[in-house]
Amino acid sequence: MNRQSRDREHMLAALSNAGAYPHPADELVHLHTHISDVFLAGAYAYKVKKPVELGFLDFTALSSRRQACEDEVRLNRRLAPQIYLGVVPIQAVGGNFKVGSGSDNGGAEVADYAVKMVRMPQEGMLDRLAAAGKLDRDQMRDVARQLARFHGLAEHGPHIDLYGSLDNIADHVRQNFSQTEPYIGRSITRSQFERIRSYTQDFMHTNAALFSARVSAGRIVDGHGDLHLRNMCLYGDAVVIFDCIEFSQRFRAGDVIGDIAFLTMDLDARNLPRLGNCFLNEYLQRTDDYAGLAALDFYQTYRACVRGKVASFLLDSASSEAQRLAAANEASHYFNLAREYTTGRAGGLLITCGPSASGKTTIARQTAEAVGGITVRSDAVRKHLAGLQLEQHQATSYARGIYSTEMTEQTYKTLLKNAREIVSSGRWAILDATFLRRAYRLHAAALARSLGTAFGIIFCCTPRSELERRLDLRSRTQEDISDATHAVLHQQLQDFEAPQRDEAEMFCWTGTEDPAPWIRQLARAS
Repeated sequence: MNRQSRDREHMLAALSNAGAYPHPADELVHLHTHISDVFLAGAYAYKVKKPVELGFLDFTALSSRRQACEDEVRLNRRLAPQIYLGVVPIQAVGGNFKVGSGSDNGGAEVADYAVKMVRMPQEGMLDRLAAAGKLDRDQMRDVARQLARFHGLAEHGPHIDLYGSLDNIADHVRQNFSQTEPYIGRSITRSQFERIRSYTQDFMHTNAALFSARVSAGRIVDGHGDLHLRNMCLYGDAVVIFDCIEFSQRFRAGDVIGDIAFLTMDLDARNLPRLGNCFLNEYLQRTDDYAGLAALDFYQTYRACVRGKVASFLLDSASSEAQRLAAANEASHYFNLAREYTTGRAGGLLITCGPSASGKTTIARQTAEAVGGITVRSDAVRKHLAGLQLEQHQATSYARGIYSTEMTEQTYKTLLKNAREIVSSGRWAILDATFLRRAYRLHAAALARSLGTAFGIIFCCTPRSELERRLDLRSRTQEDISDATHAVLHQQLQDFEAPQRDEAEMFCWTGTEDPAPWIRQLARAS
């Protein structure tokens, strides 16, 4: 062991003692990642970069580690400003090491630098909550809202668009397969490898226009790059998203759908597809990015392969047969998932029908989770068209303002456009709207016929007294994005053209029935 290595071991040993910190450091824990040493000390956490060179990063120089720390704080403050406190020096003082105050003065030698963070509760980490069965839909919707806002504000432009180019994506993919190939027969079978590679190459070859369209649509941003449950924590009443990739913009920037694909893949890998569906639906409702679904399976396949490859690397460094077996099993699990994503799927089109407060959104969400489908809510579409925030309420009369006949026509046209994008991606589209007019329902049926896909109507049958009770509750809580009032409900009921059996297969829902068997039958009959 050379002097530099001995000094580092001495420093790490010192940081494992409470006396190294300028504050109480009870419950001191030393954690390891492949590029950092993390010390949980009292109310804070300190992350020290390892002096490693891994090809995609080089932290061997002190200056590069300091820059990486500064970059980590700057980039992660985009999502977690309350957690990332700054960069502090680790100083050699009298033959020992101390965590400094954040400045390099005082004459002490700076041995290294650390990112100083608020210590988050380990029991609140979302991977632990998931393992304990405590991860819920509210938390996933919170994550979706944060990421939708984050992606909307993230750096973008021509210099970032380069990361969304097909050439750049193809480079990532080729490198991933090149690094995975040595593990054929160890963690991935030859047939899996060839199938995944063939699917990926065919997708890129036949979808060049899609990748260009994503760039033109402004969907390439300087994102997070490492969105999985271990980088999220329930802290207080909200989820904190932390630890983005700081060492390479190339690995961080790209299509927003590629960014969130890491999280949806992670939830699938943990056998939590319903929570993934909940997250995805909330994110898409916020971003209005249904066109991105065309690329989701591709990016999920890539993300699963990356995780399988990283787990495979451990086969070469495992110190015991048990560790090798665990690494092989983990890698195989991800490669199996990647293979599943390459399998074609077939969706369909469902519409809800009923006045405001009849439970359309509730049954649409339940149905989406049951079939892995995507809901499109007319209230959200209308507000996107009007340039309003979803929670921004408009006090307006029936058929006036954003509820005018012209805006309603545009809303239903957009619903059908979104449905086409969803169904074309192989998923069920569930259009959450009143569909009070027969003409609108017939337009949806015609779209389904043109796509050669299943079609059905979920008719929400709710007594008027219950509709009025729910509207009263909404007006008090202001928690729903709908602007419907009692006056609107009254007019809707007057104008309602009830659906007839000649329009489509219909499921009458009063609030308790399970539509899943009906949907399965509908899919078989299509």
